[in-house]
Amino acid sequence: MSRIPSLDGLRALSIFLVVSLHTMQRMPYHLSGIWFAIFNGDTGVYIFFVISGYLITSLLLHEQQKTGSISMRSFYFRRAMRILPPIYFYVAVLVLLAWAGRLAVTKIDIFSALFFFRNYAFGTSMWSLEHFWTLSVEEQFYLIWPFVLYFCLRHRSGITGRSAASKVAITVILISPIIRVVSSVLPVSYLHYGGMFQMRADSLMFGCVVALLQGTPAFERAYALATKIWWIPPVVIFLSNCLGVRFQNRWQYPLGFTVTGIAIAFFLLWCVRNPSSAVGRVLNARPVVHIGVLSYSIYIWQTLFLHSGNESVFGSSLKFISTFPGNWLGILLVAEFSYYVVEQPSLHLRNRLMRYFPSISPTSHRSIANAPRKAVDIQS
Repeated sequence: MSRIPSLDGLRALSIFLVVSLHTMQRMPYHLSGIWFAIFNGDTGVYIFFVISGYLITSLLLHEQQKTGSISMRSFYFRRAMRILPPIYFYVAVLVLLAWAGRLAVTKIDIFSALFFFRNYAFGTSMWSLEHFWTLSVEEQFYLIWPFVLYFCLRHRSGITGRSAASKVAITVILISPIIRVVSSVLPVSYLHYGGMFQMRADSLMFGCVVALLQGTPAFERAYALATKIWWIPPVVIFLSNCLGVRFQNRWQYPLGFTVTGIAIAFFLLWCVRNPSSAVGRVLNARPVVHIGVLSYSIYIWQTLFLHSGNESVFGSSLKFISTFPGNWLGILLVAEFSYYVVEQPSLHLRNRLMRYFPSISPTSHRSIANAPRKAVDIQS
């Protein structure tokens, strides 16, 4: 568990898609739909979600197998020390910019960002926090799924417990398209927003299912069929993106998200199992892995540099930093700063404090969250 191959490389791919889409949206000229199908930021977010579901479930299963139980207290302590410091640092910078008269701030935006309910908040208007809907979805997943998995593994042993948890995840996957379609046609506009947890929960469940069922005969048969030629899942993702660009939510809500999620889940597992392939060597190349390690900070900061509203923040004298390619350089530099000045110290502090959680061996935590370039779980 010290490092799962290819995951950081997939994170690098994910953040590249997100940043590319947001950059294209600011281009002064019209781009054809094919560009948005290739550089699909929503697919990048989807990959992040699948990775989170897969990794969190794998880590909890590893803990349960090694110690015989799952410590919810230590899990949430690890989550808080990993996720909160970089986010609160970013929000603090926004508040300072508002104090300097560079940015408009509203209380609902700040509170919904700090407590991860922006995807349900009324009256949000801060463009600098608009991307926090994804972080909210992920945090809401952390509040629900570990308890589901804990309950299933506690009352059933071994394969039986995994099977019970996988049935919950598959049920969510099956009912999510129905929830999306019904929500979109209801006369309540509030429920039409696609960033709510119930509209996106299945994206995380795909990763959970892979972690729970890999190695079982039925799953391995499906995996072998889907990856008989390695590029089948990426082609399926691209074709789904093309349909999404053309038909928007008429494709995405009933079928598109499900098709894309299945393809991403199989491709993720193929990349993990084939690190020596040509694709695997790219994903595990040192520069790509480093971008993947920085992807959390990059995601947090990218909107501040890419959104058209940032002219009020940087002004005409810093126009280079708010336009391409200067904005990409700015994102990278700030992400490096956040990673080494905020994230790493908080992770080191977390590892020191883990000794006060006797239910889990401190050694096992150090092996899971190791040195920055070796740690597979950038969010563990």
